[in-house]
Amino acid sequence: MRYYGVTDKGLVRKTNQDNYVIASNEVGDVFAIVCDGIGGGKAGDVASKIAIDYFSEVFSENKGFKDRQDVAIWIRYHISKANDLIFVKSTTTNVYKGMGTTFVGVLLCKVGRFVVNIGDSRVYCTYPDGRFIPVTKDHTLVNDLLKTGEITKEEAEFHPKKNVLTNALGVWDNVRIDIEEHPESISSFLICSDGLYGYVEHDVIKKVMTSKELSTTLKVRNLLNKALRVGGYDNITIILIELEASDNR
Repeated sequence: MRYYGVTDKGLVRKTNQDNYVIASNEVGDVFAIVCDGIGGGKAGDVASKIAIDYFSEVFSENKGFKDRQDVAIWIRYHISKANDLIFVKSTTTNVYKGMGTTFVGVLLCKVGRFVVNIGDSRVYCTYPDGRFIPVTKDHTLVNDLLKTGEITKEEAEFHPKKNVLTNALGVWDNVRIDIEEHPESISSFLICSDGLYGYVEHDVIKKVMTSKELSTTLKVRNLLNKALRVGGYDNITIILIELEASDNR
């Protein structure tokens, strides 16, 4: 397994409200997480940092998982705890009022591969047959409208409420969590904030991700540079995990 991550504030925003971690536990499992903060001023930065710091600590102390149910219980429990930490801070401190964060991660452990999602940051998978597809569903108003057929894909692309979230960590006193297992053969996981996928075309990202010439690090740096070259309008965070046939997680 090879992995690499990077975050950049971009060329327009004054601060970087993204945070990320590639954490490992006592038995060598890996949990890679990207959080994209929301809220005025530095509030988004605070929310995403709370989430990342919390999971960095609790995952490092994790002693491994017995089975798939154990994974789901652990994730849901700690997401709830992180949600409480952010929600309490946002409701008791005026400057942090309304803050929250997206949360997207890939947990690779001995009992399976799990993708966790809250909000509109994304996980993409690259498969041995060359497919490159998103495996998370955006928790956004526009995506809800798409699912009900109220708007078309073309209308969604330029919808004025494109970035309105319907779910986020720390904004409400409870949170909806998507957890999916991916036992199928996968070549790599790309975890990113919308500063990448929102501005760089899917086919451009796919070309980099499926390259046989670029190393893990160079793929990430290449994607970051592409996001900056098209304007760097948002914070950009990218984690790439590449798997080998011998990886048992």
